[in-house]
Amino acid sequence: MSAASASPAEAAPGTTAWLLGGNSGVSTDGSNFLGPTTAGAPLIFKTRASGATSNAERMRILANGNVGIGVTTPTAKLQVKTGGTAIQASSTSTAASSATISASAAAGAGVVGSSTSGAGVKGTSTNDYGVVGSGKTGGVLGQTGYYGVVGLGDSVGGYFGGTTGLLAGGSGAANGLIASGRIGVYAQAAVSGQAQALLAEGGQYAVYGTGGGTAGVRGDSGYVGVWGQGTSWGLYGVGTATTGQNYGVYATTSSPDGFAVFAQGRVHVNGTLSKSAGSFKIDHPLDPDNKWLLHSFVESPDMMNVYNGIVTTDADGHATVDLPDYFDALNRDPRYQLTVIGQFAQAIVSRKVSGNSFEIRTDHGNVEVSWQVTGIRQDAYATAHPIQVEEDKTDEDKAASGSSGQRRGVSADPRAPRSVDVEIPAADSVPQAPKLP
Repeated sequence: MSAASASPAEAAPGTTAWLLGGNSGVSTDGSNFLGPTTAGAPLIFKTRASGATSNAERMRILANGNVGIGVTTPTAKLQVKTGGTAIQASSTSTAASSATISASAAAGAGVVGSSTSGAGVKGTSTNDYGVVGSGKTGGVLGQTGYYGVVGLGDSVGGYFGGTTGLLAGGSGAANGLIASGRIGVYAQAAVSGQAQALLAEGGQYAVYGTGGGTAGVRGDSGYVGVWGQGTSWGLYGVGTATTGQNYGVYATTSSPDGFAVFAQGRVHVNGTLSKSAGSFKIDHPLDPDNKWLLHSFVESPDMMNVYNGIVTTDADGHATVDLPDYFDALNRDPRYQLTVIGQFAQAIVSRKVSGNSFEIRTDHGNVEVSWQVTGIRQDAYATAHPIQVEEDKTDEDKAASGSSGQRRGVSADPRAPRSVDVEIPAADSVPQAPKLP
């Protein structure tokens, strides 16, 4: 029977031909079909290209249902292999919920892409999102020897939302996340309290910022800008320039009642401390609940130690004052001050400091004497780093002199780091969570 004279397939015998112009009355129970009836035989589609002398296979469907295009033994339900673009899809829908390609899986990955030199999965969009991934464990999983996931966009390269918006990790010396652009990473927590807009952990540095024109890492907050917490060091700063004035840590406050630095606990300076003024500040002993008591530091051009006490001479008017056993080793050029207490008498230093002691003599016995001895430090550090009482100002100091608190009480200092405002996206420009198809 020829195809031209064949009757429509209506539960017809298997010898009924399919018309090239279409068939009516085709059964819906699967009894009418196209394909081989030999067990294990594939259904093969061939065409002949213009100018070709023979037909070439274009697609085949294996007996197990796997479809191969450009491959004769497909191992997936659809496997495409070509030297150009394997699959290209486009959608004319303007609905945000539409999808050009939608893939889902009960387990495993909805979409898996791999490439030896290019992108395993690449998505572009002129108005919304190039790639949208959602999943119970991860929306998008990218693994490669270089970049697992690359997102490029005129506004946002990648948007990640969920309990954890983005989980990025790298093995060995690899980087978990590299971001570039006007804003490399913009993270926003949808809830307050215990939520973190950006959480990084592991590695030598959980967060490492480098190459910033102004700062490697900057934090702005209504409470604490940058929070540092560690078992050994809460905050560590290093000024790496080997010449000129630089600062390991710079701190300032905009409030006249504020503190540029507030330390709760002991403070140690392993170097020379310079200041414009200084005092102690304690609870007032007469009104501790309502008042502070402040005393200024005692200043000297010398690195001076002060020792004092009270001694009473014996019946012959002699007294020996014992100083700490390290006095001679620590001090040079001792200086003395004596004050007689309770009576008129004369007192002199009868023997200078020697062997960590000195002697006092009064013109009669049993005289109470208040004494003070000072010494100039001669330890190794003081000898290597003496105080220079006068020194020339650097160019930076000269520029700062007119604006420093030493002369005009103005806090702006040209030596301070320049604070460049970070351009934070406006609330209406922050990308919203995509509507999944």
